[in-house]
Amino acid sequence: MASVVITGSTKGVGRGLANEFARLGHNVVISSRNEEDIVSATEVMNANSDGTIIGQVCDISNKRELEALWDLAKNEFGKVDYWINNAGYASGQNPVHKIPESLVQSMITTNSLGTVFGSQVAIRGFREQGSGSLYNMLGGSFDGKFLTPGMGVYSSTKASINILTKYLVEENKNTGITIASISPGVLITENWLNEQKRLSHDEWERDKPMANIICDHVETVTPWLVSEILKNDKSGIRIAWMPLQKILLRFFKAKALRQKRDLFSRYGI
Repeated sequence: MASVVITGSTKGVGRGLANEFARLGHNVVISSRNEEDIVSATEVMNANSDGTIIGQVCDISNKRELEALWDLAKNEFGKVDYWINNAGYASGQNPVHKIPESLVQSMITTNSLGTVFGSQVAIRGFREQGSGSLYNMLGGSFDGKFLTPGMGVYSSTKASINILTKYLVEENKNTGITIASISPGVLITENWLNEQKRLSHDEWERDKPMANIICDHVETVTPWLVSEILKNDKSGIRIAWMPLQKILLRFFKAKALRQKRDLFSRYGI
């Protein structure tokens, strides 16, 4: 069974990935900045999985804490097979010039700096053990093709991760290390819901039809992502839940075939 480290994995897509890896019998190290979240998540997930899940507090902007996370996985499970830089922070709804300085700093520090540090720790460890797979999490308008209003700073951090990953692929050819990225689509996470709840009733009613087309539940997407991660051995690829053709098919079904999805009634919105 594989040993997997996932940063920022007590909630959202990170937790979904951890759940699925563990369900399949793999050993998982989760992390969060909140110890209570780690205790709660490991207790729940261990009760419903065949793998072993352990956790440790880790602020990914602190490289020493990331190194300690690697050491925990290595000491407990003997090696690290997969390292997934998932931890991130998003705050949208405003154009760039209206985003508070504190939020700008949080997004850049967590998303860009944290992914650089996490990648350094993982690659150094993988080089020492001779193998391993690193995955960086993309999101937002990371490639600049579809610009989501209010997500300028967040998307720019994800664009930096996209470029970083390309450099890492080039720098680590013929090392036994697989380096790739994950594009999970728009997932309905706790943070995403909190962002939507800041909207007025009229704003949400305006946005909801589009959200029902492009969004997905975490538990819908993460089993597929894990399956793709486990079978991949190629660097430079992007594991994408919602490639362009799938997006276009969603819109065709919604507009031409009038097939409606209701993703949000379970949340009371």
